[in-house]
Amino acid sequence: MAKKKLVVGLDLGEDYCTLVALNPQKNQIEHVATWNESHGRKSALELGEGLAAWLAERKLDKSIKSVAISMSGAGAFLRLAEADQEISIEDAARFEARTWFGCSDEDLWINAQPHGVGPHNEPGILVGAVRRAMATRVTSVADSAGIPLAESNLDIVAAANAFEANYPSWADRLVAIVLAGGRSLQIYWTQDRKFLGHAVLVAQGQNPSDELSLAGGKALLEGAGLLRGMADQLGGVFLCGPLSVETGFAARLGSGIKVDVRLLDSFAALPFPSAESMAEQISELSPKCASALGLALALSQGDRP
Repeated sequence: MAKKKLVVGLDLGEDYCTLVALNPQKNQIEHVATWNESHGRKSALELGEGLAAWLAERKLDKSIKSVAISMSGAGAFLRLAEADQEISIEDAARFEARTWFGCSDEDLWINAQPHGVGPHNEPGILVGAVRRAMATRVTSVADSAGIPLAESNLDIVAAANAFEANYPSWADRLVAIVLAGGRSLQIYWTQDRKFLGHAVLVAQGQNPSDELSLAGGKALLEGAGLLRGMADQLGGVFLCGPLSVETGFAARLGSGIKVDVRLLDSFAALPFPSAESMAEQISELSPKCASALGLALALSQGDRP
């Protein structure tokens, strides 16, 4: 049996799954792949069993040390809250999440961490939460696949991890990370490695690509979800997700915006020796892998966003 050494980020997208495997000892990417199975249209058991067969086919099933799996941020609570010094971070996060969802915090998966200062310059907490059924489904998929699930996180937070790892020179500018896939588009605003807001758009019509690109451009122009700063201070837009590489999507998204829309290159800063002969294919796949890479990086670096 091969020695387990790889940490894996697995993005369960609406239309297909994306995997990035890292070797933490060598700090390099070992494997990247997509699996054309719908996360939403299969039961957890079916998806897990199919995933196990897919990993075995790629000879990855015996080399995985730990796995992080994404949850969609499109229906999530993601906010920067302020902490009362008399209340623990966990209690403050539970209060914020249950107020937003309007249900008991026992029905929610909640993650929180200290994060700079809040809107009123008090100690800030970055709170992410989804309904517990989503987190339970992720656990069930991992159990059915027989893979060692170490953690889950929101796909948009993971995409932000990938941006920070690959574009450190952009840290001082106001940036919008746009994750577009399926029937949703998310905007994550950031500057100086801090969360500055989150916006979600959901397509209602028959052509989600056109609808989301045009609505996303308007949302960027208006600063939808931006907590601090002004939209006209926007320094850059980094686009990722399945829709990012569709012909015309980036151009429509950037219509009317003064800055360029760039495809987020998930592999700009990390060595990827096995891909040297497949530069063109990897370049096309790279923007789709931001969330999977960000998940793997969090495991590799011991980070828990």
